[in-house]
Amino acid sequence: MISETLIVEKGVSAGDPWVTVESRNVREALSGLKNDGYTLLVFLTCVDHLVDSSRQWPARYEVLYQLRNLETREQIRLRAFIDGEPPRIESVHDLFGPANWEERETYDMFGIVFNNHPELTRILMPDDWVGYPLRRDYPVGGEPVEFSEEHEMWQTAPEKA
Repeated sequence: MISETLIVEKGVSAGDPWVTVESRNVREALSGLKNDGYTLLVFLTCVDHLVDSSRQWPARYEVLYQLRNLETREQIRLRAFIDGEPPRIESVHDLFGPANWEERETYDMFGIVFNNHPELTRILMPDDWVGYPLRRDYPVGGEPVEFSEEHEMWQTAPEKA
């Protein structure tokens, strides 16, 4: 069970409970939840609150861990807020196996560094890619895509005799 001293804030959203902990306490809180039966890491992701003025957030990045108890089917979301350049939080790959890949994806898309991860490398973007595409300050633009004339022509199947 999570020690009440670790919990900064708690509530319920869409019927599922959530708790917020300080980023330095993520491993301890997740370990407590795992010992309490929440053995499945459903997902790990991040939210960038850079331009969200609707609410005052404690930090720019919110790292989210959704867990499920397979016996009771209950779910709980644990969240932690982090800042920094680069933003850092402890890896939990050794507590939940799927976190290994999900931490790499979160690193690749948001630039969150998971301390003590065994191989924190890009997995979705090319190794030489500059920036983190899911950050809200990532330049949104595009590049022109050129099509051949053949692409624009409709081709029809020959009629059967």
